[in-house]
Amino acid sequence: MPQLETSVMIRYATYTDTLRVARTLVDAFLDTPEAAWLIPDPATRRQVFQRFCPALIDYGLRQGSIYLTEDYSAVAVWRPCSLILPNPVEYEQLLDDTCGVHAYRFRLLDDALAERHPVGEHHYLAYLGVSPSRQGYGLGTALLAHRHAIFDTAGSAAYVVASSTGARDLYARLGYQPTAAAPFTLPDGGPMLWPMWRQPRLIRRSG
Repeated sequence: MPQLETSVMIRYATYTDTLRVARTLVDAFLDTPEAAWLIPDPATRRQVFQRFCPALIDYGLRQGSIYLTEDYSAVAVWRPCSLILPNPVEYEQLLDDTCGVHAYRFRLLDDALAERHPVGEHHYLAYLGVSPSRQGYGLGTALLAHRHAIFDTAGSAAYVVASSTGARDLYARLGYQPTAAAPFTLPDGGPMLWPMWRQPRLIRRSG
């Protein structure tokens, strides 16, 4: 059984980290139900994700912030406020360039997420990925706790869409609550997703 990491070094990602951060996201998401729904064929899925993820990281660095562990084994991609796609024209081109004929499926996912995305100021956790060999060590929890401490100080809310029961339970332990009575299911027999919202926790000050 993996032992939880007691000390995790966390920092901002920069453009020089793009390829290694993208590799972590590919490894983390390649075999998830959501990825299999996007592109059923495993070999094609890997090829597309190896093009899509570097472009996504480049886009994410310009439109939000990315945190990672020092060894690149865990990555969190955040976007500010209520904007899912701050530059939709650029993102549409990104999908066409990297996903080709599979771009329509990514758009189905984006449309389903946008339809349920809450309004109002908050920070959106677009992606949280941990390398398969490092899952279970508390690295994702450490990344989230680091960012949540900042949100709590600033009084900022956070939003995420969990794509598995395990992720849902992790977010629930960290203060997220479902925004609907039941999860929603992606079309064409896709997996269930759980939109979740975290109110900032009050920080008690001494004195």
